Amino acid sequence: MAQLSRLLILTLVIGCVALFSGAVAQEYGSAQTPAVATAGNVTNETNVTITSPEENASVAAGNVTVDVNLTNFTLVEPTGQPNAPGEGHLHYYLDAPIPTNASAPAIPATGGYVISTNLSYTWENVTAGEHNFSVQVVNNDHTPLIPLVFETVNVTVGGNATGNATGNVTPASAAAGGATTVDLTAQNIQFDTSTITVPAGAQVTVNFNNKDSGIPHNFAVYDSSLRSKQIFVGGIITGPAETTYIFTAPSEPGPYYFQCDIHPSMNGDFIVE
Repeated sequence: MAQLSRLLILTLVIGCVALFSGAVAQEYGSAQTPAVATAGNVTNETNVTITSPEENASVAAGNVTVDVNLTNFTLVEPTGQPNAPGEGHLHYYLDAPIPTNASAPAIPATGGYVISTNLSYTWENVTAGEHNFSVQVVNNDHTPLIPLVFETVNVTVGGNATGNATGNVTPASAAAGGATTVDLTAQNIQFDTSTITVPAGAQVTVNFNNKDSGIPHNFAVYDSSLRSKQIFVGGIITGPAETTYIFTAPSEPGPYYFQCDIHPSMNGDFIVE
């Protein structure tokens, strides 16, 4: 009798175990185990913040440096490679609306913008008044990340210049340089010239014709091929399309450098005489 009782108890235990196992398998699937909750608020989302200047800060007119902090994102040069998760570059904006069109390059309709792979950018010759500085994270093809990843700070720029800038004063050499016009064409992923020569301090008008259908190009001038300093960065246009760029040439004669920021192999010498 005692042996029969033990047998019945063992049978009941085995049955309960089988029922419990079946319930777990039904809830999580036969090849899964219950998920373990992650402690804290850990996230892998990309985030960008402006660390300097701070919101509502007051800074002197002249050179204003924007420093940012970027997490969960890898900065790579915009050289025409396809989009890849977690990589791209930054667009810095000055007094410009944040672009929101996911299918178009993040180029603001008004205000200044700069393409960069650095966590800092210095705007030169910022005049006194109320300004907003922004930074946006974009894909390799310059389209915005979705959901949008950006930050904006509003800053009061005072009247005392810092650095080597003096507000919106036009150098005498620029006024004396006159004006010059350059016709530039992009076709078959190359420019139609490798040398552009302009007078020192001149107002330069570049009539830019992008004949490459479906391919974005722009025109940008730097101090050298190392691109340590930007002279002018033109907006990106997708061909076939035409646009006009206007900027002031450096007042210091010498050799400079121009390129397409999307395809840096498209480049040449920008000579200031």
